[in-house]
Amino acid sequence: MFGPFFAYLLSMPSQPRYLIIDDHSTFHVTWQCHNKDWLLKDDWAKEVYCHLLLKYKERYGVSIYSYCFMSNHPHLTGFCQDKELFSDFFRIVNSQFAKTINKQLKRRGQVVMDRFKSPRIETDEDLLKVMTYIDLNPKRAHIIEHPKDYAWTSFHYYAYGKEDPLITPAPSYLALGMTPQERQEAYLELVENVLKNDWKEKKPYSSMPFIGNPDWVLEKNLELRTNIQIAQASWKERFKQKFACSSP
Repeated sequence: MFGPFFAYLLSMPSQPRYLIIDDHSTFHVTWQCHNKDWLLKDDWAKEVYCHLLLKYKERYGVSIYSYCFMSNHPHLTGFCQDKELFSDFFRIVNSQFAKTINKQLKRRGQVVMDRFKSPRIETDEDLLKVMTYIDLNPKRAHIIEHPKDYAWTSFHYYAYGKEDPLITPAPSYLALGMTPQERQEAYLELVENVLKNDWKEKKPYSSMPFIGNPDWVLEKNLELRTNIQIAQASWKERFKQKFACSSP
């Protein structure tokens, strides 16, 4: 499934976020610390980032479904009401986070490396796959043996019902059962199945602009490629016109 088809998609030119995320989109967001430094390693740094997400999410119409904060990058899934506010949300959260990190560590310079990635997720089923995949990130990093042993993840909310003010329950999770206990048991079973079968497999849930059925992904990527080419042609034409007008 993840062969030449996805290699082709990776060869695409720069992908503007406004052509990927629409209003009312489900997303998977991740970003790397600058130079892959471990600026998120300490608990206080993770607490700062969590607090900023909690502080601004309602103002910008963003719901956080799940998360896992690693030492040099976070993973988040969620839902945005407005794609422009979505970009503004992460811009202000990451900017405030960078200021705090630099102040606390008495450093200067970039904290978040480049632009954050924000693949769009097609269905509730795909969302569950991404959620359980990021739950196993600490396992793949050889930090823990089971996600229950890692503190900075929404796994505890979904598998055991631990209160978490950052989380809005994912619709796909609510559909797993009629009662909280049924849903928790079903979610834990999903994670346990990943642990048994393919937890080592690294899937392109961060590197691709769209996550879903391969036919849908191909359709959306061809659409994206076309829109990028149209935008590039428009930029070139405007540049020509501007150059022509400025020429003596």
